[in-house]
Amino acid sequence: MGKVSFWRIGFLVVAVAIALGASCFGKELRLSEKPSEYIGLTFSILAASLFAVVSIVGDPSMLLPGNWRVGWESAKSIQAQLHRLNLLFLWYVVTLGLLVVSEVIDYAKWTNFYFVFNILAFFSAFGFVISFALPFELSRIQRDRLEQEINQRKSGRSGSA
Repeated sequence: MGKVSFWRIGFLVVAVAIALGASCFGKELRLSEKPSEYIGLTFSILAASLFAVVSIVGDPSMLLPGNWRVGWESAKSIQAQLHRLNLLFLWYVVTLGLLVVSEVIDYAKWTNFYFVFNILAFFSAFGFVISFALPFELSRIQRDRLEQEINQRKSGRSGSA
């Protein structure tokens, strides 16, 4: 289990609070077409961008040079980082799926299922707010990787010049 970050916990609490507030606007989301268009566009771009980032971070060339033990430790760290990014990617995909379901419900006038718009509002608001942390997470991953490489070179265990 990793270190507890009070900043991350605070950020998560704020994101949930904002998303719960947004979930109260399910009716407004249903009555206007523009938010659905923006949600679809925004989350499609976020999902595609995150997929590219996960592909780059997960590339085996990102492993530190050295013996198998160094590679193993580097791989464990990368896998933990990828797990969080994969969860965020799945959140984006679920949000897009809820958008499609909500459009079908609205078109078919299934009034008993209009609560799905509240769920969509929660998912889209939470995913959007959480995405604000993504650039900082990616910077941290890159910084950690650079520090590991510098330490490897200092100790003379790198295969590069």
